[in-house]
Amino acid sequence: MSQATRMADVLGLRPGETVDEWCLRTFGPPVSEARVATADHRPGPTPRLRRASAALERSIPPALGWARLDAPELSERVYVPAIGIARNAFRDSRVCLMGSSRAGKTSLGVAMLRAWVDASERSALFVAAHRLGVARIQHPAGHGEAPLVEAAMKAPLVLLDDLGSDRDGPTNPIADVIVERHARDLPTWMTTGLTREPLVARYGAGVVARLFERARVIHLGAKTPSI
Repeated sequence: MSQATRMADVLGLRPGETVDEWCLRTFGPPVSEARVATADHRPGPTPRLRRASAALERSIPPALGWARLDAPELSERVYVPAIGIARNAFRDSRVCLMGSSRAGKTSLGVAMLRAWVDASERSALFVAAHRLGVARIQHPAGHGEAPLVEAAMKAPLVLLDDLGSDRDGPTNPIADVIVERHARDLPTWMTTGLTREPLVARYGAGVVARLFERARVIHLGAKTPSI
């Protein structure tokens, strides 16, 4: 199976459908941040919420099927004070989850994604940084932008997971995704095991500044490291 076919399966692209058409069908027209902040929790899922949830679930690793903010397992894997912060932070446009390996950053990020989708009835996209980093290399030349890159640029909310685990190289699209989303004023979250200085060394000061601009920074650990 080709990379393009695998990506079409992950995104749920229909035959001949462009990523722009997929974004409109999956996410609908843009939604304001105010709606996310004030959305009420309805008694049952609406058709819109079911579509949004299904689109998100296609991008989340199956091993994280349990991850929700009210899941008992979360407190066993994640620094408990961070969970308390996350219960409000999922409404924020910029979230940076920072901590050492195995601190539960991805678990908490996925739990927050699901809370955001439930509140807004809009979908979101989980993207592993290492997969995004090679998306352009694996996409056939002359066929436009790689679908995963384009989806990461246009999704209503994207979680870039484990920044720093991606390959460093001229085709790495992560900086482009961050800059494009900032220009579109689209919510962007990230998890990373790096502090700010190595992030700057890897992606550049301007890119990292866009990630942290007005961001809620959540440290997963008993001590708060420097960002």
